[in-house]
Amino acid sequence: MKTIIKYCLLPFKFDTAAMLDEVAILQDKWLMHYNTQDYSGEWKAIPLRSSNGSAENALASFDINTVYADTPLLALCPTIKSVIDSLKCEKTVVRILNLRPGAIVKAHTDAGLAFEQGEVRIHIPLKTNDGVDFYVDDEALHLREGECWYINFELKHSLANNGNTDRIHLVIDCIVNPWLQNVISDNESGIIKRISVPDMFSIDQRKRIIDELKRQGTEVAFQLASKMESELDN
Repeated sequence: MKTIIKYCLLPFKFDTAAMLDEVAILQDKWLMHYNTQDYSGEWKAIPLRSSNGSAENALASFDINTVYADTPLLALCPTIKSVIDSLKCEKTVVRILNLRPGAIVKAHTDAGLAFEQGEVRIHIPLKTNDGVDFYVDDEALHLREGECWYINFELKHSLANNGNTDRIHLVIDCIVNPWLQNVISDNESGIIKRISVPDMFSIDQRKRIIDELKRQGTEVAFQLASKMESELDN
């Protein structure tokens, strides 16, 4: 039966103190999160890497024709930059996200953000609290400060900050390459969960995913597309 990775705690641990000091320098750079239909309360973003390197663009979407570049704000954050650079793969969008106390992100899905489709979203909590409720496919996850997580956000997920302090994460969107493939798929010594998805996609949906992977044009994307094609034939 076909399986996908639901989440994986990567084998990295980061010191958050210096990163939070750098976030504090950028306090006047917060933008309200663009997806206002999916949340209530205050959900804010600081773009560190974006389409064309704009510090005014908090939009997170992947397009092979888009040019992604560091924003001027990243130059003010050498510690955060060193953390980003430690992930040896291509990055598209990088943001600092802040869910303020009392804010709620409604249950939703993010199409394409799955290891098996060639793009992943990595979360590094910089500041959190025990009042944060985070659910992925109805399972509660507890992300601790300094940890590094891959989570399949194509699955339904929701979030609420019921605590009294901000929930601040460094969020890094990455293109899967052999390095990242090995870190995630071979991380059997850490926390990793796979789930069965016998009916997750229709045949037409799978064909569209295969076409999108081929359009990305990377070696890993072609490998994933080839694997999905072979599964269609079986």
